[in-house]
Amino acid sequence: NNINNEEHHEAFGEHTNISENCRYKINLIRDNDPNVKWFKNFYMDRNDVEHFSDLAWELLGRYIAENDHLEEIDIDDVGLTDENMTHLFKYLTRSTSLKELLLRNNNFGLDGIQSMIPFLKN
Repeated sequence: NNINNEEHHEAFGEHTNISENCRYKINLIRDNDPNVKWFKNFYMDRNDVEHFSDLAWELLGRYIAENDHLEEIDIDDVGLTDENMTHLFKYLTRSTSLKELLLRNNNFGLDGIQSMIPFLKN
């Protein structure tokens, strides 16, 4: 994992107001522990997402891409914007395990969809 602890703390530390539960799940994704095969789903809550910085979206995309076990991400109805999508999908093309990505009822438009194209071609 090429992400340093300072970047991770800046994006997901306690000061960000992201819930402990969400931070715990992000750490599970980041750690890519082969013993965590039961951890297949990741549901995101609107209250947490509103505290995500651009760096947090980018790191989440990198963590997902580098995780060999995560199959489904639920990012329904969290207010996801074009800008969030651009940061999230920057690294997602490298994901080999992700099979389902739920994005219903968000606030992104054509720019957000265009940022998904390389991922969808993967």
